[in-house]
Amino acid sequence: MHSKALIDPLYQYKLSEANAATDGQLGAFCNTCHGPVATMSGEIADLANASPQSADAVGCVFCHQVTGTGQPIGNVSQTIEADGVMRAQLKDASSPFHPTEYSGFHETAEFCGSCHNVDHPANGLHLEATYTEWKNGPYAAQGIVCQDCHMTPGPGVTKPYPGTAAAGGPQRDHIYIMTFAGGNVGLGDAVLAEERLKAAATVEIEAPEILEAGAGDSVVVTITNSGAGHYLPTGLTEVRQMWLEVTATDAAGTREVIGTHEFGSILEDAEGNAPAELWEAVDFASDDRIPPQESVTDTFEFTMPDADQVDITATLYYRSCSEEMAKAAGVEIPTTTMASASLVVFGSADAQKTANGESPGPGVLLAVALGGLLVVVGLIWVWVRSRAKNAKA
Repeated sequence: MHSKALIDPLYQYKLSEANAATDGQLGAFCNTCHGPVATMSGEIADLANASPQSADAVGCVFCHQVTGTGQPIGNVSQTIEADGVMRAQLKDASSPFHPTEYSGFHETAEFCGSCHNVDHPANGLHLEATYTEWKNGPYAAQGIVCQDCHMTPGPGVTKPYPGTAAAGGPQRDHIYIMTFAGGNVGLGDAVLAEERLKAAATVEIEAPEILEAGAGDSVVVTITNSGAGHYLPTGLTEVRQMWLEVTATDAAGTREVIGTHEFGSILEDAEGNAPAELWEAVDFASDDRIPPQESVTDTFEFTMPDADQVDITATLYYRSCSEEMAKAAGVEIPTTTMASASLVVFGSADAQKTANGESPGPGVLLAVALGGLLVVVGLIWVWVRSRAKNAKA
C-alpha cells in the first residue's frame, strides 16, 4: 500500500473533495505524506512525467534515507539525508549498488509514527493517532514496536525471524520483510490483510440457555482488542468501518437483527455540527474505538420467538470504507469478518434435552402418550360410526 499511496483510488477521491472544499490548500498538505519524494522534488504537480523515485510514492529511497525525526512526531516529521546512502538496522550491510549505513532509528516506532500520526495543519487536532495509540498502550510498555508485527510474517510478533535480507546475503538471526500488511483487503494483499484482521479481535457472547416464547432477556457481547497494538479501528476512522451485528436465527432460517454497534470516531466543526469533514474538524464529537488489550461490552434486549431454539450470533465486521465511497471512487471494497461467536437459546428445558439427545421430561412423555391415545380414540370413533352407517344401509 505504501507504493500505492498516491494512486490509491480512495485517497484520490477524498483528495479531490478536500481540494474542492479548500481551494487546493489541503491537497498539498496530504501529498507530503502520500508522496514525500515527489513533494520534495517538486514533481508532485506532474506525476505522469515524474522520476521513478517520485512516482513510487512512499518508496525505498525515501524510507532508507531517513535519519531521524523532529518533534512533535507526525505530519512527515522525518529528517532526511538525500545523499544516496541507504540506511537500515543492519550493522554490516554492503551493496554493490549503493553505499550503506547502520541506523538504529529504523527499528523504532518513531520511524513509522512520523507519518502515522496526522494532525490538522491549521488547528493541530489529532486526525490520525496510530503512533500515539501505541505509545500510550501496553505494547510500547512491553517493547513491541510497529515493525515487530507489520514487518514479520503473520499477525502479531513473529520474532526472531531468521533468513537472508537480500539475494546472496548472509544468513541472519532476524530479518524484516517488506510486506507492511495492514487491513486493506480491497486494494492491498487480500490474504495478508484478512489474516491480520481475523487475528485482531475476539468476540464473546452471553445469553440465557432457556427462554420461553414471548419472554425477554439480555444478550451481552464483549469485544476485545486482543491482537492490535493500536486502537480498533485505527487511522482515518471517519472513513474506515468496523461494526458489530447481533442476530437471532430460528430452525426455519428466519433471521432477526437484535442490534448493531458501529465503532469509530466522529468529527465536529467549529459550530458543533457532526459529523464534519476532516478539513472542517476542530474536535471529536465521539470516539468509541477499542484500545489495545481492552474490551467493550454491549447489551441488547432479545424477545424469544415461538420456537424450540434460536441461534444467537455476534459478528464483528470490517471494511476500509463505506460502500457509497467505494462506488464513488470506482473500486470494490469487500467486507471482512474479523471475529464471530454464537450460542443456542432454547424455548424450554425439554427442547434443550431433545437437542442434546437426552430423554425429555415426564411431562413431555405424558403429553405424547395422551396425544397418541386421543389419536387412537379418534380413529376408533370414526371406525364405529362408519360401521353403524353401513349397518343402517
